[in-house]
Formats: sequence, structure tokens, C-alpha cells
Amino acid sequence: MRRPTFLVALPLLAACSGRPPPPATTPPARVVSLAPSITEIVYALGAGDRLVGVCAQCDYPAAAARLPRVGGYLVPSVEAVVAARPDVVLVVPSPGNRDAVRAVEQAGVRVVVVQDRTLADLWASMRAVGAALGLADAGERLVADVQRRLEAVRGRVAGLPPRRVLPASPLVVAGRGTLQDELVSAAGGVNVAADIGGVWPQISLELVVARAPEVIVDAAMGTEEGRHDLFGGLATVPAVRDGRVVAFAGEAIFRAGPRVPDAARALAAAIHPEAFGAG
Repeated sequence: MRRPTFLVALPLLAACSGRPPPPATTPPARVVSLAPSITEIVYALGAGDRLVGVCAQCDYPAAAARLPRVGGYLVPSVEAVVAARPDVVLVVPSPGNRDAVRAVEQAGVRVVVVQDRTLADLWASMRAVGAALGLADAGERLVADVQRRLEAVRGRVAGLPPRRVLPASPLVVAGRGTLQDELVSAAGGVNVAADIGGVWPQISLELVVARAPEVIVDAAMGTEEGRHDLFGGLATVPAVRDGRVVAFAGEAIFRAGPRVPDAARALAAAIHPEAFGAG
């Protein structure tokens, strides 16, 4: 479900251990974020005014889109990052940013690395970013708030029979060990791709037929016509037969950030519309 060329995070840098980094002697006043999820966390901590640079994909909240760009998520610009004179750079490992981040560190800039693959990573990253900004208490409050909202979604579908769900984009699917797999579970679904192998396996239409999902959540952001062209001929698949191929628009499901409960709620409404007064 996560776009395979954009948001696949690999352990290229030192992983966040789950323990917040020691806070700087003076809280950093100038912050650069190299990942959309981190930018959202910084704003949720009330520190958006400290951001002096973000990656090109940082577009939420709206204020983030007006900040100076320092290159892309995959390949940040060392020159632009250093020119922003940051006190700290916050980063998620990506397939292409190892050398750039290493060069930023060699320039004497403090770098804090967090992971973004699972819910556990999300809790750790919010605490780590909070600690790095001198806002450890705010980080704990943010964790508690996001967990509370996520539990509210779980409670909304508690007791309903789990439905078989294929989370696809369109035929690259979220496997076990991904944030999206966890969100399907929180939303009252069972991920039929969880045991296929690999974190983001590519599957065939024949496998879609064999797994017989009751709901297909299509996060490819494609057109309605495109979805019907891809799945429309699979008349024996319950999701197709019953008109439960659901477009999932928006980026929240791809980002381990404060909007995760919103993504879970949208998933729950797609999987169990009866719990939301529809279907």
C-alpha cells in the first residue's frame, strides 16, 4: 500500500532504539525535517515555527507547503540542508539518503534518525522528536493522544466479524510487519496478503482470486476507470462481486505520523460501513 518508490524505508542508518535521544543542552531553534511524517510530528508538537527547511514531499499541514525545500525525501540536498543553518536535522532512513545524511553529519550538524515502519516506530519517533526538540513532555502527550484516538477506532469495530481485506497499490500489497497491515487489523480487517512473503510483495490477479478478499482497499490514487479495468473481470472475488473495491485517497495511511488514527478510521469505514451508519 505504501508507494514502493517513495515511502519504503530501509535500515540504512542507525535505527531508533525506542529510547529518545538525550536532549540538547539548548533546545534547537532551527530544525530541518527530511520526511513528511516527521514534519507532521513537529507541527503536532507545536514546534512548526522552528522549521527552516523540509523535503519536497512535506505538504501537511498547509503551512508546511510554504517552507523552504531542501531536496527530496529520497535524495536530500546536502548544500540546501547545510545552508539552512539547522541546529538539528530529523530524518527517516530512505533508499537514497544515506550518503547525504552522512555528509550533513560530517558538516557538524546534529542528526536524529527515527524509523517509520510500524506503530511501535511511531510511538518511538514521536518521543524521539519531542526529546530532540526539548519537548519530551509534549512528545508523551502526543503519543497518548494518538493512541487514544486509535483505540477509539478499534472500539468502533470491536465485536464485528473481521473481514478479509486486500490492501493494494494496486498489486503491490502491504505484507506483515508494515504500518498498513497493523492499521487494517485496527480497522477490523484481516490482511489476506500478510503471509505472502516480504514486506511489500507484488502479487498477481490469480492470487487475488485465490485469496478471495471481501474488501479491496486500493490506495494507488488512480482513476475509478483504472480500478475497474484492473479488478473488474474478477467476478468470483467477493469484493468485486459486492462492489467493495474501495478507493483510498490521501497520504495519511502512508505516513507514520499523528494522522494515523484518521487513516485507521477511514479504513474502518471502508471495511465495516455498518459501524458508521452506512452499508
